[in-house]
Amino acid sequence: MRAFAVLALLILGGFLGLVAGHDFAGWFAHSAATPDRAAVSDRPIERLTVGSPSWQRAAGLLVGDVTLVNDNDYPVSGVIIACDFFDARGNPVGTRGTAIRRVFGPGKTRVDGIEFIRFDRDTQGGACRVLSAKPLGTLAEDVE
Repeated sequence: MRAFAVLALLILGGFLGLVAGHDFAGWFAHSAATPDRAAVSDRPIERLTVGSPSWQRAAGLLVGDVTLVNDNDYPVSGVIIACDFFDARGNPVGTRGTAIRRVFGPGKTRVDGIEFIRFDRDTQGGACRVLSAKPLGTLAEDVE
């Protein structure tokens, strides 16, 4: 149903463009083929990585220490990472995510004490990756 509605809007837009003497089809092709510089800079996740974490067990928790590498030319905030977890035999038991509420400037930053509840006594921590981040904006945006 949604596909039909989108198709109908595209056809209607093309028709109105012909009637009004505008080439909307060319506009759509140009905007899809040429990414805007602002759109590229709004994707800081592509230049964020998480180094191999070190894990410790503590009172029903797995506590991870990681190094976050920001290869962007600007600071980022609102970073959400996901980490994989395994049983004693190395079989995957799940993935959990967490938000790290701080600002990361360009370069490497060590983040200690990231806590996850253990699935069971033998749960082991694995690799982590960045799921989300945003360029540092105004103070009001980053406080939310």
